[in-house]
Amino acid sequence: MPDESAKVAPAVLERLRLRFRILDTDGNGYLEEKDFDRLAAEVLGAMGEPEGSAKGQAVLAGHRRFWSGLRAALDADRDGRVSLDEYIAGLGDPGDAERTAADYAASLAALADRDDDGYIERDDFLACMTALGFARSNSATLFETLDEAGDGRVPVGRWTSTIMDYYRSERTDVPVHVLTRPASDA
Repeated sequence: MPDESAKVAPAVLERLRLRFRILDTDGNGYLEEKDFDRLAAEVLGAMGEPEGSAKGQAVLAGHRRFWSGLRAALDADRDGRVSLDEYIAGLGDPGDAERTAADYAASLAALADRDDDGYIERDDFLACMTALGFARSNSATLFETLDEAGDGRVPVGRWTSTIMDYYRSERTDVPVHVLTRPASDA
């Protein structure tokens, strides 16, 4: 397979690699269904949400749909898993991200809105983000950016669209790009 990374801007390539590392929960170099099940379980555990609850079921379904979409779009050799090369080579269509990650993004944002008031408080945001594998310091910086009102909470819709920006945007000037920076707690 040709080196597709040569076609991607270095800052975008850095974000793709970080996304891949976070999604590859067992570190074996491939994205597989079990990685998404494991990631969903980690997030649910960190948030104290039972798998059988409505939010738990939504998170599990969102992760599974995300995996199914990635596998369908990116598994070029049809071996049932996605390598880093396939991941980098196959990404780029914002419509693919929209179709594969939308339920995932919505379920994570709803999960982090623990009291269902339409807002995600800082502690819940940080618990969710660190369970997903992001550095706490970068997650805190992102939260401060998203907390435009300065009231210690972020609207669920704002967080959902930010998650989608992380997966569909090749731009580096989006707030979520802060997650790729070196962090003191990484």
